[in-house]
Amino acid sequence: MPGPIVALTVDCTCALNGKCYVSGIVEATEQAIVPCTWLLGVSEHDPMSNVKLYHNEYLHRIPAWHEIGLYLSFDTGASNTVDRGDLIRVGKDILKQFSIKPTAFRAANGDLEAGDIKALEDIGILVDSTPGSSAELPKDAPRSPYHPSYTHPYQKGEAKLWIAPVAHVNGVRGYIDQGFDVLKAVIDAHLTLSDILVLGMTDCVDNRENLAHVIAYLKQKGARFTTLTQLVSEL
Repeated sequence: MPGPIVALTVDCTCALNGKCYVSGIVEATEQAIVPCTWLLGVSEHDPMSNVKLYHNEYLHRIPAWHEIGLYLSFDTGASNTVDRGDLIRVGKDILKQFSIKPTAFRAANGDLEAGDIKALEDIGILVDSTPGSSAELPKDAPRSPYHPSYTHPYQKGEAKLWIAPVAHVNGVRGYIDQGFDVLKAVIDAHLTLSDILVLGMTDCVDNRENLAHVIAYLKQKGARFTTLTQLVSEL
């Protein structure tokens, strides 16, 4: 029986946190020969900091067989002055300045709205992985990749975009930052619901050992690793 298909992702926001552990993540993935999707953070009030930092310090260390995508922080406060669709286009344009054409996306804090789906399609995004990355998924939300409704991102519909939810079981999200013992329970529970598994991590946490343990455990299960875009291209 074939093993699970697994996509590993990194939320790249280290410029805002003062710590960055890109080297450890790269080392763990290179040793295991597994790809990863790196989602570069862009926010309204500090749009360039993460992308500049990665361009200057880290992008040359990430193997070409990994994927670079977009991680966007929407300002939901009273000071918000930029339309969500405009900010999505700004995110694409910033990455384009550094010769990156993103096809994978995640919004910070689980902040995905129905109106974002068409804007993401318009800039060439093929797969979003926001659901499950923060707040609990609705009980009836799909656990495997799906095409969402243009009016409800947590329901199947007619959109061209794919949504590949982060594993999220019994209130615990599938983020490697929490350590292998926590992740093992999430992985086992999720694989009873779907044979496609998306996991996240952040670049401001030292995940080298956690990631190595997770990869080894999944390889024992016969897992095949892929990027987010490659994952949905095969569906």
